[in-house]
Amino acid sequence: MKIPFKPSRLKVRHEKVRYIILHHSVCKYPSPESKIDNPKYQMTGLYNGVMEQKDADINYNFVVDKIKDDYAVITCRPFVTFCTFDDIDPNINKYAIHVSFMGNYDLKIPEKRCYEVSAYRLLNPMLKLYSLNPNRILFHRDVSSNKDITCPGYFVDKEVIIAMTRRFVMK
Repeated sequence: MKIPFKPSRLKVRHEKVRYIILHHSVCKYPSPESKIDNPKYQMTGLYNGVMEQKDADINYNFVVDKIKDDYAVITCRPFVTFCTFDDIDPNINKYAIHVSFMGNYDLKIPEKRCYEVSAYRLLNPMLKLYSLNPNRILFHRDVSSNKDITCPGYFVDKEVIIAMTRRFVMK
């Protein structure tokens, strides 16, 4: 399945990135395929969600997905474009890059390798590129107007993310 490119439906960011907001994939695409650990079905679940919701593209700039025995960072929506989240204050969202961990982290604990790959391959380069402090990494639930939201999941540990990010600082 291929998502058709619809750049005319995407809004381009003209402001400098100030935040990185972390999600889990069931936040936006609750289909069963996006909740499981079978890499054969996970991205397909996101694609199906995009098609069902008639989105212009996957509504995350990046997805961290387990493929076979390791994690990979997948570019989804061009990072110069906005992701749309009605529950996030537009004054935060227009300055944000959105990253999703594939799966439901209310039900499972992220592996150490997930944190390492995220920090080394994505979070640190983004922090370096935009001259950000690791404290600018936020959870969706921290900036959501919906106080019932758990995204990126109960089991994602912000202190571990910050520690891993500091461990892999690129000078």
